[in-house]
Amino acid sequence: MTDNEYVDPLGDAVNSLFGLSYLFPYQRLVITNILEAAQAAGIPLKWQNDETSQAELSDRECLGRQIVILPTGAGKSLCFQLPAMLMEGLTLVIYPILSLMADQERRLHERGFSPVILRGGQSTEERDAIWEKLKSGQSKFIIANPEVLLTPQVKTQLEKIKVVHIVIDEAHCVSEWGESFRPSYLEINSIINSINPPLVTAFTATASAPVLEKIRKYIFGDIEAHQIVGNPDRANISYSAKGCICRDLTVRDMLIQNSRPAIVFCSSRAGTENLARYLRNEFRDMNFNWYNEIRFYHAGLSREEKAETEKWFFINAEAVLCATCAYGMGVDKADIRTVIHRDCAPSVEAYLQEAGRAGRDGTQSTAVLLFGPEDEIALARAGNETNRGRVSALLQYARDTEKCRRHSLLSLLNYDSGGEVPEKLCCDVCEKTADNRLREEAGIIKFFRRNKRRFTADEAAGVLAMNETIRWSEEESAQIVSYLLKTGNLKKLKMFPWKNRITIGAINSAEHFQVFT
Repeated sequence: MTDNEYVDPLGDAVNSLFGLSYLFPYQRLVITNILEAAQAAGIPLKWQNDETSQAELSDRECLGRQIVILPTGAGKSLCFQLPAMLMEGLTLVIYPILSLMADQERRLHERGFSPVILRGGQSTEERDAIWEKLKSGQSKFIIANPEVLLTPQVKTQLEKIKVVHIVIDEAHCVSEWGESFRPSYLEINSIINSINPPLVTAFTATASAPVLEKIRKYIFGDIEAHQIVGNPDRANISYSAKGCICRDLTVRDMLIQNSRPAIVFCSSRAGTENLARYLRNEFRDMNFNWYNEIRFYHAGLSREEKAETEKWFFINAEAVLCATCAYGMGVDKADIRTVIHRDCAPSVEAYLQEAGRAGRDGTQSTAVLLFGPEDEIALARAGNETNRGRVSALLQYARDTEKCRRHSLLSLLNYDSGGEVPEKLCCDVCEKTADNRLREEAGIIKFFRRNKRRFTADEAAGVLAMNETIRWSEEESAQIVSYLLKTGNLKKLKMFPWKNRITIGAINSAEHFQVFT
């Protein structure tokens, strides 16, 4: 070896263990920090960084504690998988949902590793086999959710074995869920303290200042944590927002216009099921041969149903999955071309996280956010100022037709994108196609302009529902007319001979874009 020859032990390790030819810069930074902290803690390693002295390591602030913010698709899993293979001791990875746990288990098995999963409902025999596998060194990975880690038997066993690294993936969940329906997330710091590992790393794709504050509070407590922030920008995703009243119908139209595979995020379990059925019926009636490639996914499904749906979606190039946030959080399907949010996400962080499921393979993809009157109701019902601020920020993003959507999202996360945007397919604002009005307004106003004082609201709904191009139901048509009456775009007459008949209101514009002719 010559004096100028570069020795790259990390490069050699990732090549031999994972078959990869290189590490991204932020991956290298995160992995190096973990291994240096392990070295300082006296953990035996198969890797040594001779350029860093023990004195430098022991003086480094926040040694062994990291908050890592890397964009979806940047390879966060490798940041803890590679160190786990190079350190003596166990790595415990905490995930929020079973589908993500199963996905991580699958990927590790594919790479020749042998992880164990701790989850509710396991028998004494299953748990005994898990502990034996860990104690004998047959496995270096423990995959678990917060709830199971709080059970006394699991806590006792974990305190006995040598866990050197606790990883919290999708760490923003402590803020999104911990203070609402997942109180176990508020106990992560106590779990860490009882196990007392030398290394703790929290990973997330997006985090604004308030979310980071909750991550620090509920995961790291009084101990400072080093923060590594990668670029959350995804230049291959084209962002857009569509105002609408009939959201299911708009989802249908967006799926026709955009590529598959696709995920449509809904806010409720019932919403996913209803939307999937509606889309199947619509596309069957419209003679789209992929109508039977539409399914739903939510936390209420059985374990077998979830596994079967995940497998179907993973291999299906035509699939459309209507899902709650229970699916998609880090699950590795690289070729999703379109992500549609039928319902607004609860925060900018959640939106970027879910929209980031698109285009993980680097191919051009699309993220569409729908907004409308339902969100005003959600904003009014928000329980506290923090939640109202989150919903309001995303609605403001959706309605803004002046600022690049990519820049708007990044600025909401306090990230400076440097003003650069892709030359094309950045967002609907940059493409000059953005409109903050409801897409149904133009057609309805045009209809009543042609039919002033002719129909009552019920009569108009029936006539509109007969339009085969638009395919509104009477209920949808009535909903649109009712909303436009409330906003003043339409007016119900009170005087004979036109009593209860509809005409154009004082608040409307002839310049709405055309929905139908």
